[in-house]
Amino acid sequence: MDPAHGVKTDGGLPHLLYIGDVPVEASHHGSALLYRMLEHYPADRLTVIECGPPSRPERRLAGVRYVALPIGRRRWLNSRCHALYSGWLSLRASTRVSDALAQLGDFRPTAVLTVCHGYGWLLAAALTQRSGWPLHLIVHDDWPRLSGVAQGFQGWLERTFATVYAQAQTRLCVSPFMAEEYHRRYGVAGDVLYPFRAIGCPVFEAKPARAAAGRDEVVIGYGGNSGPEITACLKDLAGALGAVNGRVVVFGPFAEREQRELLALSPSFTFRGLVPYQEMIRGLRDEADVLFVPMAFAAASRDNMIVSFPSKLADYTAVGLPILVYGPPYSSAVRWARMHAPVAEVVDAAGPAGLAAAIQRLMTDPVRRRRLAERALEVGAACFGAAAGCEYFHAALGVPAQNQSGRDAVRG
Repeated sequence: MDPAHGVKTDGGLPHLLYIGDVPVEASHHGSALLYRMLEHYPADRLTVIECGPPSRPERRLAGVRYVALPIGRRRWLNSRCHALYSGWLSLRASTRVSDALAQLGDFRPTAVLTVCHGYGWLLAAALTQRSGWPLHLIVHDDWPRLSGVAQGFQGWLERTFATVYAQAQTRLCVSPFMAEEYHRRYGVAGDVLYPFRAIGCPVFEAKPARAAAGRDEVVIGYGGNSGPEITACLKDLAGALGAVNGRVVVFGPFAEREQRELLALSPSFTFRGLVPYQEMIRGLRDEADVLFVPMAFAAASRDNMIVSFPSKLADYTAVGLPILVYGPPYSSAVRWARMHAPVAEVVDAAGPAGLAAAIQRLMTDPVRRRRLAERALEVGAACFGAAAGCEYFHAALGVPAQNQSGRDAVRG
């Protein structure tokens, strides 16, 4: 037991082998989730085999052995041959079992953990079929339908995912909406494990309003990934800034091209880059009035918007500011906000006009801003608390839970 944080870190935990494409490092998105799940895992009971882009050494788990076993070449994955090459890698990933076993050395796993993303999960599934070790599956996006494999591979990949999902000892879904949808698709129940905060995450009280009275400008904060879908939502936000005299401060790994696209629409964007989560939380606290959660409206993204969940909410709900969720009615963030209302201002129709109206409502109603901020703190503690999240993960590995109420809260 880690007495400082109430996290069980010793008796009963299996010797765990992680195999996957998602790096285990203190950075962002799925990597941050993995890091937080394993941050206090006994180092002598854990080995990490990374099949995709390697983690950065300074961001790794302390004292844990990391092994690189790349599946595929970045050069080909970033080429026009991606769809065909990705399909071929998916087919071939399961043939690397002997290579994975050779990397273990003296480490003797009793359980295997993977994330359904890329190709490493296919290797992990094949390894557990050969060894008999239990497979613990984490699913944080709709990988079979996001993979980008050539059309001839898509049916095979979907069927393979369905088989692996059903055969896994535990299926940790990132939201109740994913568990619900996958139960409908595959006929197997999954467990819900929301993204959760890091041990020692700073949590602030609701911040006193500083806009409206005596301050004309409103600052919208965003912290998270980039990419075409996020950029599209931020472009809509850019279109709303003039109507509300707003600007946007962005924390995250935005490429120069993405920055140029947004700055071309509005010079009111400031980019702070990818920073440690503590720095992001404090930066948002110091600079922003409202926190922005975007979900894609594009029809092609519908399946993933239903099942995925914005991990930024784990940290956003610790900042003490009102949250603005922008996404279609079926998206997980909108459904989560309505499930726990009043936890966020919600805009579920695409376009700058709705965003401008919502921001204006918030900035002219300090009582609502305060109520939303306080509710976000309350719901965030219940859904994303670190101790409850770690305990729920350990229970999935077979360690009896110490706090049933904490586990139920993580289920959402």
